[in-house]
Amino acid sequence: MTVKEAVPVRDENRGADDSPLIEPIGFTPVQLKNTRVRLFFSRRSLVIAACLLLSLLALLYLIIARSLIFDTQPIDAKVTISGFAIPLGEGHLVLPGSYKYTIKAEGYLSKSGAVEVSNDGHSRHSVTLEKLPGHLQVETDPPVPVKILINGSEVPNKNGLVENISAGPRRITILSDRYLPFTREINIEGLDNIHRLQAKLRPAWANIRINSNPPGATVTVNGEVLGTTPLNTELIQGDRVISLSLLDHKTTDVSVAVTAGVDQTLATVNLGPADGLLRVVTIPEGAGVTVDGEFRGHTPLELELTSGEIHRLQFFKDGYASVEHTVDLAAGMQRDLNINLNAVYGRVRVISVPTDAEVYIDGQFAGNSGQTFNLPARGHRIEVRKRGYESFDTRVIPSAKLEQTVRAVLLTSEQARWKQIPSELRHGAGGTMKLMRPNAVFTMGSSRREQGRRANEVMRQVSLTRPFYIGTTEVTNREYRRFQRAHTSSHVNGVSLDNDNLPVVNISWADAALFCNWLSQQDGLNPVYLIERGRIVGFDSAANGYRLPTEAEWAWLARYDRGSMRKYPWGNELPIGSNSGNYADNHAAKLISTVLRTYNDRYAATAPVASYKPNPLGIYDLGGNVSEWIHDLYTIGTGLSSRMEENPVGPQDGDYHVIRGSSWRHSGLTELRLSYRDYGEAPRNDIGFRIARWIN
Repeated sequence: MTVKEAVPVRDENRGADDSPLIEPIGFTPVQLKNTRVRLFFSRRSLVIAACLLLSLLALLYLIIARSLIFDTQPIDAKVTISGFAIPLGEGHLVLPGSYKYTIKAEGYLSKSGAVEVSNDGHSRHSVTLEKLPGHLQVETDPPVPVKILINGSEVPNKNGLVENISAGPRRITILSDRYLPFTREINIEGLDNIHRLQAKLRPAWANIRINSNPPGATVTVNGEVLGTTPLNTELIQGDRVISLSLLDHKTTDVSVAVTAGVDQTLATVNLGPADGLLRVVTIPEGAGVTVDGEFRGHTPLELELTSGEIHRLQFFKDGYASVEHTVDLAAGMQRDLNINLNAVYGRVRVISVPTDAEVYIDGQFAGNSGQTFNLPARGHRIEVRKRGYESFDTRVIPSAKLEQTVRAVLLTSEQARWKQIPSELRHGAGGTMKLMRPNAVFTMGSSRREQGRRANEVMRQVSLTRPFYIGTTEVTNREYRRFQRAHTSSHVNGVSLDNDNLPVVNISWADAALFCNWLSQQDGLNPVYLIERGRIVGFDSAANGYRLPTEAEWAWLARYDRGSMRKYPWGNELPIGSNSGNYADNHAAKLISTVLRTYNDRYAATAPVASYKPNPLGIYDLGGNVSEWIHDLYTIGTGLSSRMEENPVGPQDGDYHVIRGSSWRHSGLTELRLSYRDYGEAPRNDIGFRIARWIN
């Protein structure tokens, strides 16, 4: 309740001492409810509430927000981030999420991108801005048009200004006609700045004085006329050829090495009188021409001849008589010369075996053999043909002075084919092979009455006609080690069997066959022996590769002697002839018990291949040195059959293979005979092999 004081009212009619009159006033009760509402929504209250709310939100932002920092190069680059971001120190304070950014700096290319700010921690990124390219302004002294090369490559320029050069070190080369190249190493700063390069160019020419006798000659360099002598001119440095020409005089070339800045006065050039020109035509055309013994070409021909001299000309052509002529031309004179050549003939007689063959001369039918042909004395192709025979072809130049004879021996197709096949060749391992063309019918084996005969030497009638190559020697250690590098033939009681030129031993039949297949592959031939799972299971008798000799081939090679068949390697009688082969002699006594006491072959064990004389067919060591693995499987017949075997090769599969020939261990009558047969499969120190090949 509010009580208002009574205000005294002064009554002017009353005295001063009269008492004041108290009057009542109106009373209104206080409305408490409305007062509270007004207090709550007052301006002050609202401000305070807003501040509290903002503080709460700011605190919540600070708790949730993460810092996003960019380390830029340059460091003063300006970073702009999309969305709500509070700059804070060296970075920005942002809520987790995706943001796009743009970074700019003066002199650099701006860079934009996107980053992801996670809840886990703060985000920091390194960004390097690329410098804007720089520019180069070249200023030359003297000011001349230039070509500008940067690091060796020409770049376009506008009055010496090259724009947009990447920042960094550069090698600048300035080229200008008639000036030496100018090169500098500079550093292009970039940042859109212009680098100025001052280039003082040095002249690339020298002053050259040229004189001639007589004067007035036209001076030309590289097709450009510079003036007439006497002449002072500027020439660019380098090796130059100066041409001086004057009417009725020879053009003279002078070589001069020009050095920039070094002036020269050349020696006076004496111009001789001009050559004369001679135009030469012959009938027929194509004649060769010499001038004073020097060949100058074929007609028709233009000849430049020294004036004031007598020249000797000679004309020649196959089939025509040569002609000589002399000529003298004045300076600058031109003249025509026509020469008629007279044909020359020679006589050529053509005979042939067989007779009555047809003769073709230069591709045209001329008659039958046995005739004499009158031909121009030039080169001719003569071909002699007869049905059923290979043509004979030759070239001949007839002579007017003597008659020539062409003898044509015509070969059948078979004879011509064999002529193309070499009689001897070297295989890929280094050994030599000889061609054999047997046409023989003979008996293999031996008679039961022959002393020393074994039961497996059953007699067989054989026809051997298939041609083949055969190794002249047994395969050596050197040759075999090209196939098996680690192979050793070992030794016998300290006597080596392993030297390079000794026959390879201590190998099985399969080892020898695998060597043949390897050598076939080396020489590009079809392997003979068929292999399955590492085992030899047969052979291909049509293949042209290397193989072991068949027993029939070996027997024929070893025994054939000018139509008869030998009994021993040296002949048909005992004792052993001197130097006949390597058998068990006195030198082998320390290695084996039974030896030939009266024979000396100089070796205790194996001997180098071809140490003794070959047999009549030129093959070495078919008896002695080492026994040899044979292609055929070992079989024993039942007796002399009336059926003739043609080029037998034996069955495809079996357990053992034939071994033929005696070795350095043998001295008995049985083994020394060429009919001796043995068999086996495993290696021995006295068994080797030689190779063969069929000719298909």
